[in-house]
Amino acid sequence: MPLPIKLNPKTPPSLAYKVFKAEQVRCHEPEAAKAQNCSLFELMQRAGSGAFSYLLSRYLHVEKLIVLVGWGNNAGDGYIVARLAQQHGLMVKLVCADVKRTLSGDALQAQQLWLESGNQLLSWNEVDFNNADLIVDALLGTGLSGDMRPLMLGIVEQVNQSAVQVMSLDLPSGLDADSGEPLPVAIKADSTVCFVALKSGLVTGIGKTYCGELVLDDLGIAEEFALLAEAQAELISWASLTPLPARPNHANKGHFGRLLCIGGNRGMGGAIRLSAEAALRSGVGLVKVFCHEKSQWQVSTGRPEIMLNIDSGTSALKSALDWCTCIVLGPGLGTDAWAQSQFNQVLAYLKNNHKTIIIDADGLNLLAQLESQQNLPTNSILTPHPGEAARLLGSTVTEVEQQRYSACQRIAQRYGGATILKGGGTLIGCAAETDLYVCADGNPGMATAGMGDVLSGVVAAMAAQGLDKFQAATYGVCLHAAAGDRVASLYGQRGMMASDLFEPLRALLNYQ
Repeated sequence: MPLPIKLNPKTPPSLAYKVFKAEQVRCHEPEAAKAQNCSLFELMQRAGSGAFSYLLSRYLHVEKLIVLVGWGNNAGDGYIVARLAQQHGLMVKLVCADVKRTLSGDALQAQQLWLESGNQLLSWNEVDFNNADLIVDALLGTGLSGDMRPLMLGIVEQVNQSAVQVMSLDLPSGLDADSGEPLPVAIKADSTVCFVALKSGLVTGIGKTYCGELVLDDLGIAEEFALLAEAQAELISWASLTPLPARPNHANKGHFGRLLCIGGNRGMGGAIRLSAEAALRSGVGLVKVFCHEKSQWQVSTGRPEIMLNIDSGTSALKSALDWCTCIVLGPGLGTDAWAQSQFNQVLAYLKNNHKTIIIDADGLNLLAQLESQQNLPTNSILTPHPGEAARLLGSTVTEVEQQRYSACQRIAQRYGGATILKGGGTLIGCAAETDLYVCADGNPGMATAGMGDVLSGVVAAMAAQGLDKFQAATYGVCLHAAAGDRVASLYGQRGMMASDLFEPLRALLNYQ
């Protein structure tokens, strides 16, 4: 079950797919090492050795190396890497944030081994960072809280201004290990070797931008650590999910759900068309669109498989809701009087009718505007991007991005059902579940108009075919992201359109 994260081949699945807070790693790492009769200095040596082995495999033509260290245990890892690189024949400069700073513990022992070999320590302000083939970042570890001091801030900015590739140890310096937020800036690494366990801030949100290629080295204590720490979330991908069951030979279109897509206000028919067609390509049996009468031509042209509700009256919407088994509400809906009317009718209908609903786009914005908290059906699925999430929580986008895990859980708990918090490393949470999932698939090329509309259709198709809300959200998110990766692998990320995902969706479903 491959993930787009490189793993130590010995890492057991019990840990490889789990995500932890930095404090959990700091707290349980010593106990896990002790259970294996491994000293913390030996663990530091394993970290340095693993990082250097990765360096040799990833950066094949490195001859001149700068190892940048601070004064904590992260620096100790850097000293080990520097010593191994020198023994390997590389030209190594050991550059300190503060040459006069006295180290302690295992970091001091690692520094002494470097000095006893006849080496010296250089100050960061007397070194040209561009005069190297690679910079190893061992400046700051997971213990950083609050904004960096001016000294560290200046060093990080100078590294980022250089044209040299950077390999970070454990996490890019300046990054909050739990949220992935820069404090206030962070080193933009080309690769990051994460030790013991994956830190939560490295796999979602802006943290993914700073990490580059992410590598996990469990240092040989994975099994012991997994017994001590409870994961904050689980990393998933389309390839890691159990394949959907084969369709029965006697099946007909009624077996695979009847989906009603509500949206497509005047001039915005394209959004609901994308949802409807994505659902068809994802295996739903029947799709009907209820849109503004001025948008009907945009929805139906060239896609006769999509049914339309020609009548836009109240009784027509009630009839369409009775017909369907699953609902998408929001793509292209708008927020005017027409939109408000459809929104109110759907929510009133759901008070007495148990049907799965996916609420997206303006459906979420109208939901956030309600004066009192709306208790949605337990099988509802909300799909906010950070801006919509902020409105649902009465918060700000910055606060949502700084606390993506808790924001996803709070939305699910406030409104019920499942929540998909979109963005790099999309999160999936559920009010009735303690599990929280992070999607490892997807790429920046998917940051384009209509991708969210396609996602709502894919998720709805999963629900219409019988998956429960949490399964539908999980399979839908991973399928959508994997389809985007398939497009990027064929044509690149730039220029990707939402409709480009239709054929890959179909292929992935049939050849999972």
